[in-house]
Amino acid sequence: MQNNAVRVTLVLGLLLLVIFVPFVASGYSELKLASAAESYPEIARHYWVAAQRIPWRGDAYEYAGHAYYRAEDYLQADAAYQRAFRRGALSPDGWVAWGDIHYLLGDPVRATEIWEQALLQKGASENLYSRLSQVYQENGDYSKAAEYLDRYVALHVEDASAHYRLGLLLTLTDPNRALSELINASQLDPQFDPAVETLRSALNLASLSDTSSGRLVLTGRGLGLVQEWELARIVFESAVVADEKNAEAWAWLSEAKQQSAEDGSAEIQKAYELNPHSSVVRGLRGLYFQRVGNFRDALIEFQAAARLDEKNPAWQVSIGETYSKLGDLISALAAYQTATVLVPDDAGYWRLLALFCAQNNVNVKDVGVPAAQKAVVLTENDADVLDLLGWLLLLDARYPEAEQTLLRALEVDSKNASAHFHLGMLYLEQADRTSAYAHFVNARDLGSKDAQIILDQYFP
Repeated sequence: MQNNAVRVTLVLGLLLLVIFVPFVASGYSELKLASAAESYPEIARHYWVAAQRIPWRGDAYEYAGHAYYRAEDYLQADAAYQRAFRRGALSPDGWVAWGDIHYLLGDPVRATEIWEQALLQKGASENLYSRLSQVYQENGDYSKAAEYLDRYVALHVEDASAHYRLGLLLTLTDPNRALSELINASQLDPQFDPAVETLRSALNLASLSDTSSGRLVLTGRGLGLVQEWELARIVFESAVVADEKNAEAWAWLSEAKQQSAEDGSAEIQKAYELNPHSSVVRGLRGLYFQRVGNFRDALIEFQAAARLDEKNPAWQVSIGETYSKLGDLISALAAYQTATVLVPDDAGYWRLLALFCAQNNVNVKDVGVPAAQKAVVLTENDADVLDLLGWLLLLDARYPEAEQTLLRALEVDSKNASAHFHLGMLYLEQADRTSAYAHFVNARDLGSKDAQIILDQYFP
């Protein structure tokens, strides 16, 4: 009997081997097929089958998940990552990717849960910190966002963008440290110089304010200037909480809400009721009316702001822009000219005057060209200003000068789409279709929609 039992066991064992060995071998064959496959869905299928046939290769489910991820089949990717998780085969990168696909599926809560769980795993990926920072910021938990980004920066000290984002978040809680992070970003990557300089000025001014509400308004204005309106809004909300009678805080809160496509009418009205004699309140009220298409009331507000703050050229530009919307080009021109009188050494306002003349084709010879020439002198080698002068010279039919100026603009910046477009117009005007076509193509390839319209019309 014992010998029979042994024989039965051996037979069963051999049968299992006969079945199991080819089954496992086919699993390894699937792994090879996956490495040779040319499409992500195909790669994913091979890894999935391999994982089913080789029980100890749970990592194949993760590889399948990665392939489904790249194929943008996020539901299948989720199923694959779940199986890898149940087998205890998720790698640190797998945990990150599993959260990613839930984020992409529009479920940031589940993504956050996965990434938080991933942090508890051995050898957790450092990329979790930046992702968690992002989702907490999107959730409005800026303290948590800063905490996780701080941990990321500690491991990526050369990441200028991360330093910059951390600096932005810290403006809400720790201005001194925020300034340090912003300066680090600027030192690592000069592209952050303009924004950092703006924020540094704002934070330095804020530190001199006598009130917490005043400090917050100045900080929020700095954030707004670098287009960080989400954070600016949080700061302005804190400012009105700190002092409910701070009219400028209410006005800036209105602006921040409008920048986020929300209705800021209640806040701007509150600001006006608190202090109708503030140039900032009146100016921002003008912007509000301008946005809703009420140009006559906008003009009244900008004029009031200009009377209250006579030396500020920005109000004159706003007045000029609004007169232009109302069709009064003579008054608009006068306002732009007044702005240049107030700041005769500021190239920006000469450029705006010249641009107004070019866009409306008014007083090109007597005002527009001289204004652009003044801007060129003040800026030296600025391709955009040279292009503007070239455009005005083209409008004035001074073709040789226009060509020389526009070519000079391209010497400064060969990828200036506008200069290519205006050269195309110049050559088209002179019936040099070959040269015109070449510049229109360059302008189009550099993003000029106007160039595409011209090409469709004149070079079908």
